[in-house]
Amino acid sequence: METKQVTWTPTMSAYMLTNLCDVVAKGTRTSTGFKKCHYVACAKALNDHFHLSLTDTQISNHNRTWRRKYQKIVKLKQLSGAGWDEEKFIIVLDHEHYTNHILDQKEDEPFLNKPIEHFEEMATIHGGSMATGQFARGSSEPLASNNVVHRDEEVAATPDEVGQSQNVGESSAPKPKKAKTNPSVDERLQATLLACSERLVVAIEKTASTNNNSPLELWENMKTLPGFGLDFLAHYYAYLVENPRIAMAFQVLENDQKMIWVARYVKNSFPDFVPSVDPSDGGAER
Repeated sequence: METKQVTWTPTMSAYMLTNLCDVVAKGTRTSTGFKKCHYVACAKALNDHFHLSLTDTQISNHNRTWRRKYQKIVKLKQLSGAGWDEEKFIIVLDHEHYTNHILDQKEDEPFLNKPIEHFEEMATIHGGSMATGQFARGSSEPLASNNVVHRDEEVAATPDEVGQSQNVGESSAPKPKKAKTNPSVDERLQATLLACSERLVVAIEKTASTNNNSPLELWENMKTLPGFGLDFLAHYYAYLVENPRIAMAFQVLENDQKMIWVARYVKNSFPDFVPSVDPSDGGAER
């Protein structure tokens, strides 16, 4: 059966990006990317909210569209004379550089000298997916299965992203494939932590306003765990605050087991991070 064409509105895109960011923040995305089940769940969430009939394939295709946007942004940030506003997410060019660049590259105009919409979400979802070699599987790892969508694969846009829809009235056009880039580990990590910091604040406020508070001593116990920076521990703390039952189970563990839980979460969220101690060896230094 032929897949129905759909046109994505800004509201629908924002909803999808938020949903996929939640998957990343909860640590359920694998090091190879989103699984089919993640796209299925995202499609269901959009269908329930907007009364649509999207499929996981359409979610995956639209996510690739945003990945191509992020690739373009990373490339534009490296332009000669370009600055970067960390607070407003603006690629800043002076008048001369801007004018000369736009003369030859008019399609870049939406990303220059103005706030970039959904940059935090793009950085969270795609900020660690730009490398080509470091996510390669070793000989001892299983071959790729059909239900895993690799983050570093490039697939051309499909008609799902450009057709007309009876539900919405806006349109979009596919973007040409861009060359892959390879930002540094620190840059990708910084982008992900920045995007998640706001979620930490929201999670704490949400918990404070309900009766499902995590134990008051949770953070005091967590911040003393060796081998992890406070940024990583704060990231996992936000996850525990959003999941009180897991937080309660975490509290009763010994420190060795707590380190294993944190290490597993950090490994899923930040595949490039290597803890300074080995959780499986009682916290011994590497």
